[in-house]
Amino acid sequence: MNNSTLRLALALIVGTAIGSGQETFDMKVERVRVLRKTRGDLHVDIHGVTFRSDDKKTEIQIPLANLRRVDVADPKALHFELFERREYTFRGLADAPVAALARFFAAHTARPVSGHYAESSIFRIPAYHRRRITGTYGMLEIGAESIQYVSKSASDSRTWLYRDIETIGRPYALQFRVSAGKETYVLELQERMPQAAYDLAWNNVYGIGER
Repeated sequence: MNNSTLRLALALIVGTAIGSGQETFDMKVERVRVLRKTRGDLHVDIHGVTFRSDDKKTEIQIPLANLRRVDVADPKALHFELFERREYTFRGLADAPVAALARFFAAHTARPVSGHYAESSIFRIPAYHRRRITGTYGMLEIGAESIQYVSKSASDSRTWLYRDIETIGRPYALQFRVSAGKETYVLELQERMPQAAYDLAWNNVYGIGER
């Protein structure tokens, strides 16, 4: 099996795996705007994202094909960016199913998705993600289909499918970097990463045999 055939087979496996979850979502949200906030209902399915305000004055329809960027990592800021430079942010009024939403958008859009859902892993390395003021402890997980950072903080956890990753790197032995879309994660490792783990990630991001 040549490299192209192998990559196609892996893509089909990933698509089947991530596409096996929930397909319809309905939730109460608040549309976040500079001047005012509007409450309403957010509906998500294979046709797109629809918001209808409680006062019946506003209806927003976003086809999935028009999404340039999706960020559903934080239920307080469900963010959708369109190709025509329009952006919409919604805050979940109850616990939004962010993991299921992330899996759904990863399965049905070709664009990178900021969010987290559980994937199988082969290597697990304790790590720390430093934010501007504070940070979170978690686990860097590397598997056959994805790289994950799994933290107790849901909004800090991420699943990066290999298809969406632009670059990875090791600035030094105890640091690991992942860049996808507009987001770059730099993780401080609490243990040394096995060379086999880095090789697995490298080969999946840049192509087997091209290192």
